[in-house]
Amino acid sequence: MKSVFEFAARHVEPSLKKSLILKLLARNINRAYIAKCLGISPSLITRYVRGERGLHDLGAIGEVNLKLEDIADKIARGEICGWKAYIEVARLTMYVLYKKYACGIHYLATRDVNPSSCNICPTIFRDFSNKYPLDNYFSKP
Repeated sequence: MKSVFEFAARHVEPSLKKSLILKLLARNINRAYIAKCLGISPSLITRYVRGERGLHDLGAIGEVNLKLEDIADKIARGEICGWKAYIEVARLTMYVLYKKYACGIHYLATRDVNPSSCNICPTIFRDFSNKYPLDNYFSKP
């Protein structure tokens, strides 16, 4: 079985970044600024927009979409950029894994996990979640 971290780097994080980039572009944020804030090249933004990267629509999940909107708002207002934006995307990536939102994608990509019985991600990220409560971080007042 492939590492959940390898899976996250190939599927989850790029899909979240694609959704975030599309939200920023919809706010008329300059591509150069987006590239700077997310630590990627402007040409990679083009690949995300064309659908060559970030193949899964994790933004269709309500609470994930809300957090993506929140991150996009913070970037658009200039509150976060660079490593601070990276931390937000990394936390959201861990949250998606912790909540098992990407299990179906993992199964389709590798066929080596059974989403109904696999608890690898919740187990791995439970300790992190106990120290830094992911559910509290993502709940809206």
